[in-house]
Amino acid sequence: MSLAPLVLFTYNRPELLKKTVEALSKNYLASQTDLFVFSDAPKKDESPQNVFAVREFIKTISGFKSLSVVERKENYGLAKSVISGVSEVLKDSGKVIVLEDDLISSPNFLNFVNACLDKYENEKSVFSVASYTYHLEIPQDYNYDNYFTPRCESLGWGTWFDRWEKVDWDVKDILSFLNSKISRKKFSEGGEDLIDMLVKQMSGKLDSWAVRWCYAHYKNNALCSYPVISKIVHIGVDKMGTNVKKEEKLLDTKLDDSGKISFTLIEKPFVNGSILLQYKKYFKRNLLKKLKREVEILLLKRRLQ
Repeated sequence: MSLAPLVLFTYNRPELLKKTVEALSKNYLASQTDLFVFSDAPKKDESPQNVFAVREFIKTISGFKSLSVVERKENYGLAKSVISGVSEVLKDSGKVIVLEDDLISSPNFLNFVNACLDKYENEKSVFSVASYTYHLEIPQDYNYDNYFTPRCESLGWGTWFDRWEKVDWDVKDILSFLNSKISRKKFSEGGEDLIDMLVKQMSGKLDSWAVRWCYAHYKNNALCSYPVISKIVHIGVDKMGTNVKKEEKLLDTKLDDSGKISFTLIEKPFVNGSILLQYKKYFKRNLLKKLKREVEILLLKRRLQ
């Protein structure tokens, strides 16, 4: 099994970054993994002190097969940083593992993601592999270490070049999508919040690479592989470009402490109905939010027509 390079995106949170790197350095495969760090530049109206602190720390990182650092000269923002950085590394490597600077990984994180990338490389219905999972009640007779959903995950994930290049980052078909109730229902199979975020993205109220990546999964009838036990815990406050302070407890999960380095992975990807129902409960929207969404959809359609 050839190991995928690890890409780490960072900005202005040196203390969180240190915790992320410390956990990564304890991964069983760290010394065999090439690490790429992308450091975004400060915004024009922002003090550069924390960004400088981040860049000083990056110079001290050790314990990996190699370290490559890209220091942006202008502020990209998270979405552009991830899209451009992942694209750059994938052109040379063909596959990649991606992290942001507010994630703690289990020691077998790299083992699991690499195993999934290797297992599903030629399974074109799988667009990405995740290392994070919500706390779910897995059926007692379930014998696999992973499960599938139609939704991608942004908290520690991996993919391949031939899947990533299929994304239309401009979402050119947004109007026809919004006009189709069938399409909207299908996209919502990954969670009722996805349309909310996509509409905000296309209305200029959100700058998210992840919701567009999820939309690419939907457009290609693709799936994402998740671990039964999470290899990632979240220690920051932002997810998919949206503030989640009020929903912070929803991200709580148990970090894998088993030490396993070999996994029983599903041979032919399929969606387990009972697991998907549990997964989707984290993204339920109440009536008020649904009504607000419909108003935003109407306004966006008027603007696009």
